[in-house]
Amino acid sequence: MTALVGARLSDTFTAATLNASGKAFGLGDRYVNNQGNEFVFVQASGAIAQYDVVQFTAAYVAASLNTAGGLRGNLVAVAPVAFAANEYGWVQVKGPTTMNVKASCAANVRLNTTATAGAPDDDGTATTKQIQGAYLTTARGGTDGSAPGILNYPFVDATL
Repeated sequence: MTALVGARLSDTFTAATLNASGKAFGLGDRYVNNQGNEFVFVQASGAIAQYDVVQFTAAYVAASLNTAGGLRGNLVAVAPVAFAANEYGWVQVKGPTTMNVKASCAANVRLNTTATAGAPDDDGTATTKQIQGAYLTTARGGTDGSAPGILNYPFVDATL
């Protein structure tokens, strides 16, 4: 793994600012911070909200994860910052995180895709897809929002 100097996880870049800034991160570059959390450099195909659960393809193009777009085998991550469409930045694939989920999502159970982009839930209804390797560590209250969780290289798995 190449050591990256100056990886600021709170920054996003347009194509123009990425090249002009001299940062020259490449799609798929990985960064491990001093706490062991791992991040991947991606490009957003559409707007992504902060803490959205996203999927990204082998071409490192990310989109907020939902049931309709969740493709089995795609990697899953959490966006620590908001992205505008076509912006570049870092998404987290390993370690403690904060992620958007649906209301009353339980801790320590399998998460599943939902119709709400970026917000999985523990309610596995027919046609939703399993997300392996992503779990909440604290249950979410009675409204949609963010909750603490943990990631271990999550991916989209089988349809329920």
